[in-house]
Parts: sequence; C-alpha cells; structure tokens
Amino acid sequence: MDHTGLDPVEYKWNYATYEDEALGKKPDKSASLEHESEESVNQWIGKKITLTSNGKIRCTNCGRPTKKSFGQGACYACFSTKAENDMCILRPETCHFHKGTCREPEWGKANCFKKHTVYFANSSGLKVGITKENPVSNRWVDQGARFGLPILEVDSRVAAGTIEHYLTKFLPDKTAWQKLVQGDPPYFDLVKEKEKYLKHLATKEFALETKDGKNIPLKWQPVISNEVSEISYPIQSYPKKIKSLKLSESEAIEDTLVGVKGQYLLFSSGVINIRSYGGYHFQLTVDN
Repeated sequence: MDHTGLDPVEYKWNYATYEDEALGKKPDKSASLEHESEESVNQWIGKKITLTSNGKIRCTNCGRPTKKSFGQGACYACFSTKAENDMCILRPETCHFHKGTCREPEWGKANCFKKHTVYFANSSGLKVGITKENPVSNRWVDQGARFGLPILEVDSRVAAGTIEHYLTKFLPDKTAWQKLVQGDPPYFDLVKEKEKYLKHLATKEFALETKDGKNIPLKWQPVISNEVSEISYPIQSYPKKIKSLKLSESEAIEDTLVGVKGQYLLFSSGVINIRSYGGYHFQLTVDN
C-alpha cells in the first residue's frame, strides 16, 4: 500500500499486471505495470472485505512465477543475487561494499551512499531506526509509528547502521506487532530521549573500515530541529482478538475492515500484514 499525509494517513491499494499475461502468453520473466486503486483504502473501513488467493506468486523483482516467496516477494534467484535482498539491508552495519563483494555495486552506490537519518519512533514503544526516506515520516508510517523524531544524519547506510547497532544495546530496533495492533503505545518524551542519547554518543568514537583495511572516523551531525511528528491512522476500532490472519488457496479472509495501521489491515477477527504478501495473486472484494 502507498500512503500520503499524516493526519490521518491516507492509503491507496497497489497492484501489478504483467505483459505476458496481458498478451495471453505463458507466465515467465516479465516486466510489470504498477497500478493504484482509484478509491482510498480509508473508504473501505467499516465495510465487509473479502480477500482470496489462488496461491500463485510472481517475483516482485523479475516477474517470474515462483512457488515460494522469499523476503518480501522475491524468487530464490533474485533473493540470492539482488543487492536489495542481501543481509546488509536488514543489518546495515554488515555492509561489505568496501570489500568489493557488493552484489550490485551500482545499486549500492545509488542507494547506500547518500544521506541517511537515524531516528527515534514510538510505534509499540520507543525504538531506534534508520532511513534514507525523504521525508523521514514515510518510514514512520510504514512502521505504524504514532510519533517520530529525527536524531542525527550521516552520509551512508553503513554509517547509520553502525550507530543504530550501537544504540540497540539500550533500545529495540523492531516493533512488537502485537502491541502495535492493540492500540496506542505508551507515551515517551522523544525530545528528552534524543538529548540524552546525543550527549552519550558525543562521548563515543565510531569508525568505518575502508577498502584497504584501514579505519576512518565516522562523522555524524545532530538534527537541530526537535519537532516531533504525530501520526494518526484511519482506525474505527482495534481488533477484538490479536491474531495474525493467513491468506492461502484454502483460507480466505472475509471480515469487516476496522482500520489500517502501518502495513497492517485490521479486521474484527485479527490482522494481516499485507506487505508480507508482495507478489501474491489475489482478489479483493469490497461490499458496499
């Protein structure tokens, strides 16, 4: 799902069609055309939604049919060879570009060696994270955070990941999804937390390894603004049961949509992380 705005967030449904299917050809590696629903997903809240799947999956990278989805919609070949699916995306402090082993060096240059922000957010509680998103709030919405505040900026993903990894000694870097879909998180003074940890970081020295094996100082700049972003989501009510709903050939979802938060569709009987079904072929029906 794509999204715009913060009060409230407005969601649009994203889906893809493929050239080979449109031409009546046998599905194979094929370019995709992305589409966006005319209606806002927000308009579906309070209505009965039916989600069904025929079990077919197409790789979100190359379009090739795949029996199993890896990561967030990749076939095994793309999962094993694409830089965007490498372990360093999940653990940026393990970046190995400087060793000459990046899966796709040009992709790495374009995506990893640019300004990144280390931030604090309150989704299911206080957490630390990094992003190259501009505005940073795009990342907070993806995570379902209610509040967010940029902490510092660096010039690469590995630098951001190095500082984030250090801060995980004190703070989580993941959201507890069960708490996320239960209601609003407890209050945290993000400005106070920012000031505390910036003072702490100023006493530490961080280094990055170069291609010739030497260490150079990691430089970072604090974000001057202390403006906390507050985000509201289109939620009529929270689910009565905290249950992760599954979608398969034999298991459809048919229930009233009561809200959307992050990448979760909230139903009366449970929730589904729709991003985890990237590449799946399914049908969505909204009862009016």
